[in-house]
Order: sequence, then C-alpha cells, then structure tokens
Amino acid sequence: MKVRVIPNGVDTNKFKPINRKKAVEWFEGKFYELDDDLNIVYVGRFSEEKGVEYLIKSLQYLDEGKLFLVGGGPQEIKLKKLAERFTNRVHFLGRVSHEEIPLIHNAMDVFVLPSVSMEGFSNSMLEALACGLPVVATPIGAAPEIINNKLGTIVNVGDSRAIAEGVNNVRDLDRKRIHVFARSKHSFEVIADKVYSLYSKITGYPPESIGFASLFAPPYELSGVGMQVFQLSKSLAKRCSVTIICGVGGEGNIDGVRLVRVKSPDGLFSRPFYSLSAILKINFRFQDFDLIDGRNWEGGLISLAAKKKGCKAVMSLRGEGAIGEATWKRTLNKFIMQRVDCVTATDSKTAKKAEELLT
Repeated sequence: MKVRVIPNGVDTNKFKPINRKKAVEWFEGKFYELDDDLNIVYVGRFSEEKGVEYLIKSLQYLDEGKLFLVGGGPQEIKLKKLAERFTNRVHFLGRVSHEEIPLIHNAMDVFVLPSVSMEGFSNSMLEALACGLPVVATPIGAAPEIINNKLGTIVNVGDSRAIAEGVNNVRDLDRKRIHVFARSKHSFEVIADKVYSLYSKITGYPPESIGFASLFAPPYELSGVGMQVFQLSKSLAKRCSVTIICGVGGEGNIDGVRLVRVKSPDGLFSRPFYSLSAILKINFRFQDFDLIDGRNWEGGLISLAAKKKGCKAVMSLRGEGAIGEATWKRTLNKFIMQRVDCVTATDSKTAKKAEELLT
C-alpha cells in the first residue's frame, strides 16, 4: 500500500496581504511600537523542540530589529529570562486570537520557524507565507519541501548566526509573489481538489458522504489538526456531505459542516476514550458514510471500525510526531495502517517513516 502525501492548506481569504500602513497602526495601537527597519515574528508553542531560544539569540548578530513572539508554553519563563539580554528588542505578545494573526503578519518583515525537532507541516509557516512574509526555517518537517529562494531560506538547526544571516538575506523578497505561491499551491480549495480526487479513487466513485474522525474541531482553536480538518471540510462540503466526529469542539451544523461530538464524563476524557466512545456512539451509522478519514491513531481506530461496516477507511498522519518513537504507538500505527485502504501524510518525511514502519 502506497502512502500518499497530502499537504496542509491555508485559508487564503483570511491570510493575505493587506494595507501595510493600516496593519502597522493597528499593531502599534494594540501591542508595541515597531522597529523602523526590521520586525521579526514567531508564532507557535514555547517548547524545547521549537528552538525559540536560538531565534532570540540571533539578535546578537543583527544590528537592528525587534522580535515579536506569539504564543505560550513550558519554556516561557526561561525565554523571558533570556530575552532580558536584549533590552526592548524582544516582546512577548501572549496567546492572541487566530483572527488577529493576519494583521500581525502584515505588520512584520520576516517570519522565523527555528524548530530543532518534531515539526510536521507548520500551519503558522503557511499562514505567514499566505500573508506574503518571507520565511526563515530549519530543515525540520515540511519546510525544506516548501521554502525556496523566492520564498525564504533554510538554515542549520540550532544556529543563531545562520538565522540572523537568513533574516538579512530574505527581508526584501517580493511579498506579492510569496502570497501568490501560497494561494496557488496551498489554498484549501486546491487541497480539497487533491483530497476529493484521492477519495474518489479509493471509493471507485465520487463520494457523496465523507466523515473525518478528528479529536479536535472548532470552536476549539488550540489545535492545528482541528483547524486543518475543519477548513478542509468547508471546502469539501461544496462537493458532498461532510461530518466531523470530534471529542473537543462543537455540535450541529457550522458553515455547511456537520459536527458530531463525543461527550465524556468529567475527568474521563482521553484519546483512547475518544476512540472507543466514537466507535460505540456512531457504530450503527457508519454505513451512512462512503469513507471515513481518521486523523492520527485515535482517528485511525475509528476509520478502521467503520471499514467493518462497509465504508472505505483512510488514516492521516499529521506529521512525524504522529508516528512516534514509543513502541506501543508505532505498533498501534502499524496495526491500523496495514488494515485501512489508504494512508496519507502531510509531508514526504512523514510518508517515508510510515512506509518504513509498514515494511
């Protein structure tokens, strides 16, 4: 069984270039004064694998510029302590609404993704590109498959000097060209076409009813997987009926997508509980779907159960971390992958690991 690569998408109606002057005025009115020449942004989790400390240290190799960090996480205190070395040059914006990210990006000059490990297909990288921002990234996850010298640059892992050099090299790239690339290659309409074509090959006909088994779904915003599956579902809903079976999120019909939430008693929620509860709750309705796409192992178990009811089963691996290093996780993933009709991965590195695990 071949593992297919289906990259992440981005909402290019929301993430796009806007009037720079207005974005700057909004940003300075809400957060901090920007630098006159160079403003760098990072959006994501403050954890060791993200390599944010190397981004902060890169300021010692830049004679000018300010760095703005959006997010939070276990390294926040450590990073704020490190930032004290660069007086008034590093600013922590905290967790901000997803609706505000396009405005922040449009006020910036460069986006940096300094990951050192466990990066999949970064949604924040795609969102920055869609806004026209040049990207400096490390060769972790999907970045080296996407970034070329017209979009940004790839630098060595854990190399602060290289990050600084990369920022200087890409800061004046054509923002309109960067946006056009993101729109033409990664808009959700483009990704939905690829997904629907693949599903049609798997089912043998254009499917009329698709289900996604995704632990997270809106209105919960703190999951890239959840946001991806919902935005993709909205585009697919123009072609067929789409349902998301979620554990954390809403219920009912939102923007043409039906949400079915697995409810759990207080304190009992977990990934295994989500999988088991979803299987028990909708087992009698699996026959209503032509195909169910399960995100990661917890969704994969649901799609595998659906296959026994006659519908086609897909398992989607959302980055290298979805495969994991732990024996139990790899064993479970292999068990599911051997039995579903198709496996998809967000990038070629994840696909390669999946194929190695299968063989």
